[in-house]
Amino acid sequence: MMQHRFLTLITAVVLGTPAIGQQHFTLSGRIDGLQPGDTLRFERVIHPRWELEPAFDIVVKKAGTFRYRGTQEHDQHYLFTYHPKTGEARRCDRQGMQLILTDGDRLQLHGTADQIYYSTLTGGLYDDPLLAESLRLEDSLGMIRGNYAYEAQAAFARKDTAAGRKYEQLFNNFGYTNTSAPGFKRSAEADKAYAEAHPDGTLYLLLDKLPEITYEPLDQSRATYESYSPELKESYYGRLFDQLLRRMEQLANGQPAPDFTVISTTGQKLTKADFRGRHLLIYHWGLCPGSRYIDPFVRELYDKYHAQGFDVLGVTESIATIRQVHDNLPTGKKVSMPGVDDMRTALAGMLQHPWIEIETGTDHPDNKSLMESFFFTGWPFFILIGPDGTIQARGFFDAFEAAQAVLENQYGNTSAQ
Repeated sequence: MMQHRFLTLITAVVLGTPAIGQQHFTLSGRIDGLQPGDTLRFERVIHPRWELEPAFDIVVKKAGTFRYRGTQEHDQHYLFTYHPKTGEARRCDRQGMQLILTDGDRLQLHGTADQIYYSTLTGGLYDDPLLAESLRLEDSLGMIRGNYAYEAQAAFARKDTAAGRKYEQLFNNFGYTNTSAPGFKRSAEADKAYAEAHPDGTLYLLLDKLPEITYEPLDQSRATYESYSPELKESYYGRLFDQLLRRMEQLANGQPAPDFTVISTTGQKLTKADFRGRHLLIYHWGLCPGSRYIDPFVRELYDKYHAQGFDVLGVTESIATIRQVHDNLPTGKKVSMPGVDDMRTALAGMLQHPWIEIETGTDHPDNKSLMESFFFTGWPFFILIGPDGTIQARGFFDAFEAAQAVLENQYGNTSAQ
């Protein structure tokens, strides 16, 4: 569940939720292999976009154990990372370990330094046996995938490129090619059992749901919120959930699209008004599997309807980075990755987009403001703006499918064959 919520993030939205007051908590752990001088670094997760900010460090004083007493302004979602005094943390399938702390919690971690991000959590909301089982099953899958990452790193270090690429491919394809395996089924069933046991919600379920508000149908998010208990609604994150819903109402289908001004990769200045009278698809793309998969379909849609009144505005961080990845791939040999049969061919298509592109990793603040205005939360993300300037679709793959339907209905009988 939440362990997989590593979306591509930009910056936090300021929603004005007030502080509640000081809360107290205790963190302790027995982690075999921890050494004096090792550091556990805790960062606050700023929702809904998963921006991280420093919180506190725990420096290990005694081998294999630690203890920390701290305070916070409200219930808090943290990500912690392990920084050994010597060497590096073992590579795995996640950027750190997540945990949620509330007032008076006494959380304990049990595990090993080599697999520290898969440690068992007890205390607070983690004493729920159904949640414990859900996390255990998720961690078991994570350890399998994480071992592929470790083996790939080890193979490349000893100059065994073939083995490195094999394990790298196993890592990248994990969760795409074997989702029907028993382990995935048991994990999904455990997630469902935990959610069904708490029809009025929990803080864990709320935080797991929070990023989805930014792209799922508004009525669906609103129904989820209404199912929460009064206490959960009044919590810090419950109020954040409600305020984010209100923000999404401004970006719902039928609402006027925000005005924008951007600078293209060729230096051209463009505004929303420049596309008046035409359908405009804003397409946020990158190196993710989803972008690699859907990119040919976006190009096909553009070729089919551009002459009839359809434009695409591509938004990515850095085209130079994508070109560098493309140029470093081997020639004359297919490199299969999630979403595509041949990575080099897929990236070549991305580098030849026929539409206007803008980059967010530049010194043009307006380009970044576009992402804020439309609240992009990952790749590939789509916003379809109608000829009248209103939003007709917004989201991930479902928004692209909606855009296809709109254009087919509008131009289907006159498109080039």
